[in-house]
Amino acid sequence: MRILWFTSSPCGYTSNGTGYNGVGWMVAVEQEIKKQPDIELGVCFPMDGHPRHKVVDGVHYYPIHSHRKSIRDKLLDAVMPTHAERDMAVWPQYLEQMQGVVSDFKPDVVEVFGSEVYIQLGALVSGDIPTILHIQGLLSLYIHVYHPYGVSPMRFILSDWSPLKIYGRFQQWVQWKRSCFREMEILKHVKHVIGRTDWDKAGASILAPQAQYHYGGEMLRKPFYAHHDHVIPERLTIVTTSSGALYKGFDFILKVADILKNIMHIDFEWRIFGNIVPTFFEKITDVHHEDVNVKLLGVASAEQLCDEICNATLYFQPSYIENSPNSLCEAQILGVTPIATNVGGTSSIVKDGETGILIPSGEPYYAAYQIVKLYQDRALNMKIGENAKVCAKKRHDRNDIITQLLETYRQIMI
Repeated sequence: MRILWFTSSPCGYTSNGTGYNGVGWMVAVEQEIKKQPDIELGVCFPMDGHPRHKVVDGVHYYPIHSHRKSIRDKLLDAVMPTHAERDMAVWPQYLEQMQGVVSDFKPDVVEVFGSEVYIQLGALVSGDIPTILHIQGLLSLYIHVYHPYGVSPMRFILSDWSPLKIYGRFQQWVQWKRSCFREMEILKHVKHVIGRTDWDKAGASILAPQAQYHYGGEMLRKPFYAHHDHVIPERLTIVTTSSGALYKGFDFILKVADILKNIMHIDFEWRIFGNIVPTFFEKITDVHHEDVNVKLLGVASAEQLCDEICNATLYFQPSYIENSPNSLCEAQILGVTPIATNVGGTSSIVKDGETGILIPSGEPYYAAYQIVKLYQDRALNMKIGENAKVCAKKRHDRNDIITQLLETYRQIMI
């Protein structure tokens, strides 16, 4: 069986499988897939300045060029910035390259990972080849809760009076709208989707009603499958892995940390990993991260995160919308109790009181209460963490995930 992936990740072409922001879990799936004796895998992804086709360790890699709009199209964009369909100006250039990849590799099945970036337009060129889209998130649903509570798009855009920053934030909003338009078009062309939560199943039924839904588990990065012991520290220590996206809820963290320190007078440290620029969040909350024991530690390796999470009191997920965040699942498989906002598909990952604690989104006092409760009740903390580990090991079993994925490929070929 010849399987062609369209993905924004270069997978094993440039990564060892422990990387940040999606690279790690994609490599983990690739490593297992290429072990299968009857599978030949091709991976198409965006990367400039590389050969159009290269075989590495039996996998066919197809880097394709990114494209920029012509001066004419840029001028039209400036005149019609909110016309999302303007995004289609560069589609033909991508589609031509992708069609060339399909013609060269001649796949039996095409799998598209994600739904909103240009590489995922591969769903439009697969023709009669059985094609399945693997849901990562659905921007068309995210966009309605993209901003923190009480923050309108205009307030975000005008939050700094620098003309360049106003323009940049406006363009950020425009690009999100165009990405949603792109996603809608991509989803119209698929007859099958893979998801893993009730939230993405519901979203797919609305955005792609013609598509059959298949369950597919998510593989985690390799280091998280090794044996680890959770050691609860004496000092309350919270770990979060996040990014600077507005919907990730860094402002919520600041509010909770302010309550812990200045109202409850708790001694704690909140250790946050990922690319986060705090300026806007501090402005809307009037809380500065250095003043409330929040440490921004940048991007960490998978091995570093394993160590950090295992030596934390708990893991905290503050997002305003998510599907099934891998960072939350990674905490569970390490046996560390997560506290997570009950949004999107999170309730399909966390069973409240058993494999984690679900909290209402945007309620910092209740969040602070649950954090202190877990800190003070170490037995409860350890019990929930152990339950989470058992559940996560089953949910993220590598052999089961690959067996299930291959069976899905076979089903859609019938």
